[in-house]
Amino acid sequence: MTQEVTIKFDDLPDAKEQLKPIHNVYKGFKWSDISYAHGSYMKVKYPTSGYVTSFTNGGSPHIAYFKDEGSISVERLNETFTLVSLTACAAWNDDLQFTITGHQNSIQINTHTTTLLFGKPEPILLYWKDIDKVILKSSGGTTHPGSDGSGRRSQVVITQLTISRSSV
Repeated sequence: MTQEVTIKFDDLPDAKEQLKPIHNVYKGFKWSDISYAHGSYMKVKYPTSGYVTSFTNGGSPHIAYFKDEGSISVERLNETFTLVSLTACAAWNDDLQFTITGHQNSIQINTHTTTLLFGKPEPILLYWKDIDKVILKSSGGTTHPGSDGSGRRSQVVITQLTISRSSV
C-alpha cells in the first residue's frame, strides 16, 4: 500500500525571528542544505524578494529554500520513494534555471530542468518512482527589477513537495 504525503513545512518549529536549517531528519527524509523561514520574517527582512510573494492566504506560514544546491534522501538504506511533485519559484532572479535529478543507489536515473520565475510558485509534476535521493540545483537568471538579491541570486523557494512511498 502506498501513502502520498504533501509536505508544506507548516509543522516545523516557529521561525518568526530567524532563518533556520531543516535539521537532519524531517518527515522521514534526510535534508541537506535546505532551510526554512516564516512569512512574517521574510516580509520584514526581504520585502523585495520572491519569498514574500510565494506565501498564499491559507497556506503554510513557512517556506523552504536553498541556494545553489540542496538534497532530500531516504533515511534508511534500501528505502525508495516516488517524487510526485513540488512547487517552486525563484527568490531573486528572473529566468532562474532549476534542475532536479532523481537517484537510485547513487546512479542518476531522472533529470528535469525548468526555468523558474521570480516570486511565482509553479507546480512541477514528475512522478519519479523508486528513487532514494533528489538533488536540487539552481543557476543563472537575471536579477528581478527592484529586488536586491546580492549574493543570493540563485535561491529557490519550495512551497510544497508531494512524495509517495510504500507503507510497511
